Amino acid sequence: MEEKIFYTYKISSMLTISEIFTIHYQKLDKNYVFPEERHNFWEIIYCDKNSVFVNVEGDRQLLKKGEITFISPSLPHSVEGNGQDNSNIFIISFYCRSKTMQYFKNKHFVLPEDLRFLLASIMTEAKNTFVLPDFDPYLNKLVLKENANIGGAQIIKNNLEELLIKIIRTETAKPTSKEIFISKIESSSALEDEIIAILENSLYKKLTLEDLCTTLHYGKTTLCKTFKKKTNKSIINYYLELKIDESKRLIRENKPISEISNLLCFDSLPHFTKTFKRVTTMTPREYKNSIL
Repeated sequence: MEEKIFYTYKISSMLTISEIFTIHYQKLDKNYVFPEERHNFWEIIYCDKNSVFVNVEGDRQLLKKGEITFISPSLPHSVEGNGQDNSNIFIISFYCRSKTMQYFKNKHFVLPEDLRFLLASIMTEAKNTFVLPDFDPYLNKLVLKENANIGGAQIIKNNLEELLIKIIRTETAKPTSKEIFISKIESSSALEDEIIAILENSLYKKLTLEDLCTTLHYGKTTLCKTFKKKTNKSIINYYLELKIDESKRLIRENKPISEISNLLCFDSLPHFTKTFKRVTTMTPREYKNSIL
């Protein structure tokens, strides 16, 4: 019998959610006011009942029932009640480096009814996966339940990615849309996103180029050339910079420098110190003293 040959079709990621920070469903008093904040990750606010005001960089917009708004990283923003009715809102904040997310910059949509089930699914999974208080607008960390749903976090990630992709499909398909969305497959930058996602999830490991090649089924030359072309950085330097960013966070939490070096799998404390100084122009000790 002649052996049948199979050819693979590599699935390209249009966007990748690498981290989720918070998930809220809040019932707001009509006079509710949350002070302005900013952070380096994306935030989605969906109004499920009545309406609320969302302030972004001083621009006050009314978010009505069934509408969703996107807040880009680092933008100052706040939420307040409409002064007339109690309202319900859903908030999820997450980290996504994919260039596709730029489509959502300053976007405010009416969310199609046939996509709202994805938000409901995210909330259901979140309740069964994380410890979520009834109302805590200052929540800044998701804590896993002892009897958490198996794979709950991954289902949340998958539902959120599906929601974002389907919003892009819906909005760009409208006859009135003047936007042309070029997919990640056509722009050939999906491989970069996949590499970054793996690097971000490997900060507490010692990942090698060989490991990346095995995971992504590409040769070392292809990976390095593609990544360098898209980011203007080598994979190893980018990886080390991510580790140094994480080390700065751990230093701010007052963890011992030697422990941080071990946690992030540097070859030695001198190697960690040398890398930290190259990236930040300070030693870890100097950085720690600068923030006291």
